[in-house]
Amino acid sequence: MTEPIVEASTSGLSEQHEQAVRIAGVEALVNVDADPLAAEEIAESLRLPVVALADMRKYAVAFTCSPDGVREFTDRSYPPIAASLDGPLWQLAVAGGVDPGQREHARVSERQDEFGRYQLQSDTRIQGTVDQFGEYRSTTPGHTPLVLWVAEEDGLADSLDFWNTRALRPVDTIDMPMLLLPGANVVRHWLDFPKQVAHLLASRPGRFAPDVALVSRSASPGQLRELASALGLDATNEEPRAGVRIPAPPARTAPFTFRTDLDPWDWVTLERHYGVPTSFDVQVFADGPSTLRFAQPVRFNGHAGALVRFWGEPLLGLPARPSIARLVHPDAQWRDGKLQLAFLPISHQLAVQMTFPLLPQATEQLLDDVTVTHQLSSAGRLGAALTERADSSALLEPGIYEAAIALTTPRSKELMKRLQELRADGSPDADLAELAAAWGGRSERRYLPANKLPNVRAEDQAAALERLCALGWAERGLESTCPSCASRSFVPLNQTSGSPRCPGCGAVSAYQSGSVPPAVHYRLDSFTDRASDNGLLPHLLVIAELCRRKPRSHFLPGTDVTFGDGRQEEVDIFGIWDGKVLSGEVKTSASEFDEAQLRRDVALSQRLGADVHLLASVTPVGQEVRDTARELCEAVGLELEVLDQAALRPPAHKAAPATAADGLGWLRTATADLASLMEKGRPINRGQVAQILKTASGGGAPVLGHIEALSWALSEHGDGAAELLRGLLDALDTTIREHDAAKQKE
Repeated sequence: MTEPIVEASTSGLSEQHEQAVRIAGVEALVNVDADPLAAEEIAESLRLPVVALADMRKYAVAFTCSPDGVREFTDRSYPPIAASLDGPLWQLAVAGGVDPGQREHARVSERQDEFGRYQLQSDTRIQGTVDQFGEYRSTTPGHTPLVLWVAEEDGLADSLDFWNTRALRPVDTIDMPMLLLPGANVVRHWLDFPKQVAHLLASRPGRFAPDVALVSRSASPGQLRELASALGLDATNEEPRAGVRIPAPPARTAPFTFRTDLDPWDWVTLERHYGVPTSFDVQVFADGPSTLRFAQPVRFNGHAGALVRFWGEPLLGLPARPSIARLVHPDAQWRDGKLQLAFLPISHQLAVQMTFPLLPQATEQLLDDVTVTHQLSSAGRLGAALTERADSSALLEPGIYEAAIALTTPRSKELMKRLQELRADGSPDADLAELAAAWGGRSERRYLPANKLPNVRAEDQAAALERLCALGWAERGLESTCPSCASRSFVPLNQTSGSPRCPGCGAVSAYQSGSVPPAVHYRLDSFTDRASDNGLLPHLLVIAELCRRKPRSHFLPGTDVTFGDGRQEEVDIFGIWDGKVLSGEVKTSASEFDEAQLRRDVALSQRLGADVHLLASVTPVGQEVRDTARELCEAVGLELEVLDQAALRPPAHKAAPATAADGLGWLRTATADLASLMEKGRPINRGQVAQILKTASGGGAPVLGHIEALSWALSEHGDGAAELLRGLLDALDTTIREHDAAKQKE
């Protein structure tokens, strides 16, 4: 009953039928009688497989089971009805038919009125196809008018639209009765049928309007009004509504109303997720297969197959790519953000082995999918080694990044000259990297005292430098001054002595000059200094911010890639961003993002199969650059993520002190939340109590004693507490109004 039927025209599917296929979440298309080439084109446009109806019986192609395979019968003496295969089309749409080659528990009816009555009872053969059918999450309008379709003449258009609307209607999470009936000339002769319809309408709560929506593609307005009159319905101009009202209003009463200008399609084209859910615990191994054993929740009466979807913590953050699914299981596919496997036959107890890749493994697989070779670039190796030594998320803390940049040793003029010469000669990047490595330790590393640290707030200077030392990225020392050659040098604290000697001339030096007391100086260790000199800190800063926003992420800080056509590129950042593939470029200055650079970066992200293109700079990115990047990304179907100074180095602001109005507002919100919880009549757990106290304090964490005290009071004085809270809310509202009025007079 949840499978749509769509019409294949020469131009493909209509917009509504294409929408039906997508919302229904079908696994494949079955070609009933369309031209095979047209069916293939439609299937390709929907990215779905297609199978001919004649092949559906072939065991090697497809397998299904009779509705009796899942149906639970209460009384076999009263089977559901089915339509004769030679009967009117509307009856087949209402009840379904019986396959002559299958023994099915259904009674073929020849009486037209039974197809009306059995719809009211939801006891047709087609209804049995959703026994044990599950929807573990659906978005619905709640309660809607009864939808009554009217089929005149051959009934094809109405039968088809009725079928598809019913196919998309959630089975369990919506109150939306649907009937398909012939015209008034037939229905008026059905004994007591109007009373039975009225009984159904009277059993429904008054959460919608009107009572009935009359819909037809074949009947005229006059014919619809004629049927409404035969059923005892009154026309209305009341504004239509659907939804839920709390508390529930009383049941509806006669006279019951109808409108003929409503479209039920809007009530069913909403998100839904299919399946009967179950949950289980499993021990997951990071370095090998894990065995999942569980009892499946659907009870089968015979031989059958089923699709099973898995989701949970081990799969969170993995991109929904075919190659990633195959890492988990060779036959797995992604569906609806979950991992799907087919089981044939399916048994009550299921066992399957899966290997859950970690995000670094998945990142490597994503690169394998699109490149011939890939490896960390020279800068990327430095960045990866630096993050292995310490958590680079510390760069997000106030002053840490600025302190590291300030302590980075500047390149010498001779090094710059030599690099420029090699570049002019066309030397490969490997030669440049080797030269940089050779020069890395030739010059004295820069060092500074805390009070000389630029671009860092005075109150953050010492803390930032000490944090770098705690990370192992910097060291403390004293500055010695040589009286002979006037040179200054850094002496690590663990190497200080009573009489330091100048590393240049060897003369005895001093840790102070004149009456100035010695100050602690700081410098980066040689490895961190080299990494920063290679421009790695902006990359690590950006990665830290991306991971802060979405912790289920993993990135490579610089990768050399070679594509199938021999083209070689370097990507600054590539990896997984909470289930999406992200690729992009990081610049120290946003001025480097000219149009040529942007085109190159976006094209590289597209070729790497990214979902998100990253544009990042430690300096502000202008609107013109953003607009150009967005246009380029939209042209190739990429999302754009921009990180610049505002996101990476936001100014530190001290929180404004709380006012009396703030305190009253916090207390009022907490009281209202607590009253709402108590009105539900359910026990209030400790976590809810803690959240109430946190709200009342403006975000401060409550102590254990406060939680215990409030929990005890609620359990001991529940009824009295509810009444007290209602009075307290009134008192707080009065106090807040008086306080606001007093502030306005000041």
